[in-house]
Amino acid sequence: MLLPYLFSVAAIVCASVVLFETVVAESVFYQLATGLSGGNTVAGSEVTPDEGHLPVIRYGTQWATLNVDGWEERDIKVFFGDEDALLKKGAGMSMFSRFCGQGGRTVLSAHVTRHFYEIEDTKVGTLVTMDTIYGKYTYKVVDTLIFHYQDNDVLKAVEGEGETLFMYTCYPRQNGFQFRSKRLALICRKVEGKEWPTYG
Repeated sequence: MLLPYLFSVAAIVCASVVLFETVVAESVFYQLATGLSGGNTVAGSEVTPDEGHLPVIRYGTQWATLNVDGWEERDIKVFFGDEDALLKKGAGMSMFSRFCGQGGRTVLSAHVTRHFYEIEDTKVGTLVTMDTIYGKYTYKVVDTLIFHYQDNDVLKAVEGEGETLFMYTCYPRQNGFQFRSKRLALICRKVEGKEWPTYG
């Protein structure tokens, strides 16, 4: 007698979660209310070349679009922050890394079932572009790396490596939505783009 009631409650809960994630969380009103708007929101005005520093970029805002030569997925939105709500909409940048042009390592992650699905097909020598709100940056893939998901040391910049873009996702992709303990990364070295020595 109690079993049908429990199944009904479970079905309602599951339907509510799916409805929230596919309709409510994707709505502009929800994103504005929670500060997760995908717009190019920047504190202050546009950057001009004589200012000498990057704009202040607010957490949760889109600050760039990513394109990888040969990928069918185009114009991937890049957000400042890598929480799950942002990764549902694009790639997320680790808050512990640096923005393009700052001379360090920019760390991006995205779901392999969504925006980084083609990362396994990417070869050394492939060009990657980041169109940021303050300029365009071009990188070349110089290496790939498979690492354990708890090995956070690989995300840190290596002394003397120059400016790099470190893109990673779950590995291997054929596991679907199952948990994976491995990650696959593309290590890309900057080829072109303005340097910004300071952050405003």
